[in-house]
Amino acid sequence: MYLFQDKPIFLTGFMATGKSKVGPLLADRLGRVFVDTDDMVVASAGKTIPEIFEQDGESVFRQLEHEAIQQASLMDRIIVSLGGGAIAQARNWDVIGATGVCLCFNASVETIFERVSRRRDERPLLMGLDDEGLRHKIKTMLQERDPFYKKADAFVTSTEERSPEETADMALAALEKVGS
Repeated sequence: MYLFQDKPIFLTGFMATGKSKVGPLLADRLGRVFVDTDDMVVASAGKTIPEIFEQDGESVFRQLEHEAIQQASLMDRIIVSLGGGAIAQARNWDVIGATGVCLCFNASVETIFERVSRRRDERPLLMGLDDEGLRHKIKTMLQERDPFYKKADAFVTSTEERSPEETADMALAALEKVGS
């Protein structure tokens, strides 16, 4: 399959919607390399994302994230998992729109809550929240980011009932519709 030729396929969506689990499966099926911009940021900064947020602030993180997106956009035959908030930056959409295609992962508030509540202290924007606060924060952030997520070229929904492999099949079908 020669989907989108060599253009990057960018994966967006809120945290815990399946980008990191489904992305490598999708890359394997398409004969592409999978990269995660969060991993690129960590490698570049030499610190974890929570350390960047704590020591340098969110603006430094967002700059490093933008540089990672620019770098990834220059690679051939790649699938790029974006951090959940990357799409809220217009300059990132400029890069994505000019160089590739974007697939957005969706999930319900409850699915996201179940997934992030197990590891909430690893996510700087969710640290220290109780269950009620966590649900509220997820809902609020989803509402704020929704207009940006809607800019994607294709969409797939991740659920607890569907395996990552099934979600990858659905993602591939959604991308094929865009590519035809």
